[in-house]
Amino acid sequence: MIKVVFLGTPDFAVESLRKLNEDENISVDLVISQKDKKRSRGKFTPTPVKEYAIENNLECITPENVNSDEVYNTLCELNPDLLVVVAYGQIIGDRLLEKFKDRIVNLHSSVLPKYRGAAPINWAIIEGEENSGTTIMLVEKELDSGDILKIENTSIGEDENAEQLHDRLKIIGAKSLVEVINNFDYFYINRKEQDEELALYRGMLKKSMGSINWTDNIDDIYNKFRGMYPWPGSYFKYDDKIVKVHGMNTIKENHKEEFGKVVNVSDKGIKIAVNGGYIVLNRIQFPNKKAMDVKDFLKGNEFKTNIVLEG
Repeated sequence: MIKVVFLGTPDFAVESLRKLNEDENISVDLVISQKDKKRSRGKFTPTPVKEYAIENNLECITPENVNSDEVYNTLCELNPDLLVVVAYGQIIGDRLLEKFKDRIVNLHSSVLPKYRGAAPINWAIIEGEENSGTTIMLVEKELDSGDILKIENTSIGEDENAEQLHDRLKIIGAKSLVEVINNFDYFYINRKEQDEELALYRGMLKKSMGSINWTDNIDDIYNKFRGMYPWPGSYFKYDDKIVKVHGMNTIKENHKEEFGKVVNVSDKGIKIAVNGGYIVLNRIQFPNKKAMDVKDFLKGNEFKTNIVLEG
């Protein structure tokens, strides 16, 4: 039986924990997650990983600092074969790295060394990548720089958004992770160093990044919309109101219209001229309103044509 301690927090990590817990060769001896989050009216909500642990009678702790003496002593006493990290949210410190050297395994949601750091799923789409995947690697001191144990590739759909890719990669990654843990010695012997010259870092996504620049290339606008869905989302200004975009498609053709100009409004959508063609908005949301298909929005509202939109 392979003894593991699992460290993870969001929904993306739950599938990996589930696959590990269901595998007859693996024993999840402890789950470590982040603190419960405070919600409205003073209520606290456990992380998705903690929720799964509770529902499946797995011991779970949520330390303020995973590098504390208390956690260190607990892990030393358990002495697991592997620490398994999936989107945990805290940095593993030097003492744990030394104690469990070459025994800390991480699932990362990109094909390393590209898109190290935060939001790799989003950045792959934003930057127009045609392929993505997951990487199982060893954890080292430098961020996402450890030796690669296994890469699983997948193509990105032409219209696939970050939410959809996220849901596919969590399944692909979980399956790959279980395979590595069950055959760790083989993958460890055949591990590969990352090429630092190819390393690409991207930062956290910010809400301000969702503003649509109508002078951008049509592919850049569409990739940004897909990569930032559902958060932070894409938006633009109309009559001094911030309008969120929940659906769009593209028409690629040459034209001489001013970028950002609303050239047509119909049940098919709001057609806006951009560099390289037209963006057609088909689902929008005005402030304090529900998201609506444009054809439904137009039943009781007007959207002006021949105006130039702001981001």
